[in-house]
Amino acid sequence: MKHTNLKISGPADGFSLIEVMVAVFILALGLLAAAQLLTMAMMLEAHARSKSTAALAAQNEIERLADLYRRNPAEEELTIGTHQSEELTEIRNPITQNVLNRYKITWLVGSIPDPRPGMGLNGRVISVQATPMLTENEESPHSHKNKSITLNAVIAAEP
Repeated sequence: MKHTNLKISGPADGFSLIEVMVAVFILALGLLAAAQLLTMAMMLEAHARSKSTAALAAQNEIERLADLYRRNPAEEELTIGTHQSEELTEIRNPITQNVLNRYKITWLVGSIPDPRPGMGLNGRVISVQATPMLTENEESPHSHKNKSITLNAVIAAEP
């Protein structure tokens, strides 16, 4: 019995031009999606940085006002009503000293409500807002990157 090796002829080994074009198209779609993700990540990072620096500026103002209240509760900046800082607060990069953000700081001072008639509590409620500014009189036009933030606190003299 004689064995015969039969070879079936078929397409040549390798990729056709259409297969290569489909693979390149799929790769291009993947790269475009990755580029969109990177762009979105950069925008979210800038937004998070703006919110954190605004919170830092507002927190610093609350701490300053609390210290002022402990030293002199009758200080003009702590009277009931709305107040504003005279200068913009700048947040700088600690390495390069470049200005990252500028904020106008405003705060509302209120008394602490007491449910007992005719009684008041010794302290203040403070609501501090940090608003991004471009210059002294112009708010930042980049609302998608810079956000205002408001922090609330109750301050009182130490017993």
